[in-house]
Amino acid sequence: MKRGPFFLIAASALILTGSNPAGAQTLETAVTEADRAALVSCLRESPEAPRACIGSIAVVCAGQARGDRREAEIDCSRREAAVWRERLETAARALAPRLEPGARSRFVAVQRSWESYAAQKCAFMADVQTAARAPTMQAGCALREVAGRALDVERLARSQAQGDRNRPRLER
Repeated sequence: MKRGPFFLIAASALILTGSNPAGAQTLETAVTEADRAALVSCLRESPEAPRACIGSIAVVCAGQARGDRREAEIDCSRREAAVWRERLETAARALAPRLEPGARSRFVAVQRSWESYAAQKCAFMADVQTAARAPTMQAGCALREVAGRALDVERLARSQAQGDRNRPRLER
């Protein structure tokens, strides 16, 4: 069954909206061009180990911060998480139209499940810490979760794009 552009828009909207407890704090954080560029540079320098770039913005940011160290770590983790969240959303939008309708529906379901899982995992990480460390640990967990998911979805989007190029085309 072929679906029209409305379905693609609706599917993409489902991917990118809904409850977002793990990323809710990042929605308030504006992404700067400098942070985007720093992450792109790190990823370009580490193509075989992109996970090494997770924390690259937050660590530098926290090291340069003045004042309360814990607040700086939380703010810097959220700042970097916002960049990864943006990359995740871009990759999801690129991937959705390349998937067959059944796979697209499952991808939407997986994304929602991942959001819930990440929120629960990071809340748990906070629960098992002392009250003083809980917010820092939760922000760091949210950063690692969204960054890891962004890398996974970007890799999937790239492989689907390559598959599109390798598929036979009917010419008229």
